[in-house]
Amino acid sequence: MLPGVVGLIQATEVIKLILEGGVPLIGRLLLYDAMKMNFKEVRVRKDPECVLCGDNPSVTELIDYKAFCDVPLPGAELPEDIDEAAYGLSPQEFKDAMDQDPNAVLVDVRETFEWDICHIEGAQLLPLSSFDPVKSGLGPDDSIYLYCYKGKRGMLALKELKNAGFKNLKNLNGGIDLWAEEVDFDMPQY
Repeated sequence: MLPGVVGLIQATEVIKLILEGGVPLIGRLLLYDAMKMNFKEVRVRKDPECVLCGDNPSVTELIDYKAFCDVPLPGAELPEDIDEAAYGLSPQEFKDAMDQDPNAVLVDVRETFEWDICHIEGAQLLPLSSFDPVKSGLGPDDSIYLYCYKGKRGMLALKELKNAGFKNLKNLNGGIDLWAEEVDFDMPQY
């Protein structure tokens, strides 16, 4: 019964928004207590710091959901000439290698909206969508440690760097998602 009641309310809200009629629950939260069979309404104040609806929103357009979830895009398959095992490190190996490498340069190739959710301290953001090894500011002799959400985009950036003559390259297997599960337990996950 609970999913039916909540689903009916959600459908009604969508209809009100589409038809531009009635009073939608914008700015209000409807609480449903199935055990007491009652509803309560709570006004929700706008957070001026919110990245979506605050005074200075940083998220102003829809995301590419497939890319955000790291679903492989057509034509973005990992090239055959890259041996993932030769460049990939587990989260703990990745952390240990960076800790022991004084020349380590940590590079996050996710998008800005992902970086805003969480990132590894000390990393620099160079999104894959605009990644250019020549303009990146990275040196060919740097020890470059790449990561993304799940590991795929990191490998694509690694290939670009390798083709540009960079040699000391490593990628975080499982990306920041696995890092949060195995190394930094306090890191937010999405």
